[in-house]
Amino acid sequence: MRKIHLILTGLSLTILLLSINRLTNLTQSYLQPYDFLRWLDFNAMIPIPLISVILYYLLKKEIVYDSPFRKTAKYTFLMVLLISGIYFFAAGSGDHEVTNYLNTRFCDNGAINTPACKIIGYNDDEFSHLIYYIGFVLMNVALIFIEYNYPRKILAKTKDLFFIFLNGLFIALGIFANLAFEEIGLDLLFFGSVMVLTHYVLFIKKRKVKQLPVTFYFSISYTIGVMGTILYKSLTGAL
Repeated sequence: MRKIHLILTGLSLTILLLSINRLTNLTQSYLQPYDFLRWLDFNAMIPIPLISVILYYLLKKEIVYDSPFRKTAKYTFLMVLLISGIYFFAAGSGDHEVTNYLNTRFCDNGAINTPACKIIGYNDDEFSHLIYYIGFVLMNVALIFIEYNYPRKILAKTKDLFFIFLNGLFIALGIFANLAFEEIGLDLLFFGSVMVLTHYVLFIKKRKVKQLPVTFYFSISYTIGVMGTILYKSLTGAL
């Protein structure tokens, strides 16, 4: 479990970095030449998603290691889902960050109704979100079902689950920070779908939690993040 703990800690740190990048003024300066992006957009488009994808791959590797499951058609299908998810995740990140920058910088103050700004705004607020979250869901679904089909033979210990729970809280806080203070959109729907899937695997399919530590991590993260967002929006009248 040591490597899994390290990888999950890395994923939690990427959410923390994403939240700092997005919610503070530390990365508002421009990149050269031509002020072509802010550091905010660059960080959210390249290093943070790249680190996340690498960690997902390493997590997948730890789940299956030398399992004969790797030679099955089901594993091949799940790997196709994972690779497809990585592609959509990357494409959505690239489309969103560039158009978000252009939208923020050039499409305010009456320019929003110009043809160019309508195209930029649609890519920023609609299309890129859809592609990004399709990728996000596919990556999570692939990992959850890879672990479901090859649960741990050596069960995780109670102390392992405790540390996974603490790690999951970081993701949950990141989800809450990025969802609670914006209008409800596709993001809440997609995060919620992953939450429902983890509950389905853990409670309806009745796998032992100690056999599925990665699914448990996702379950803690998305349940607390999504339900906390819904509760906050309900109390503030924004739901």
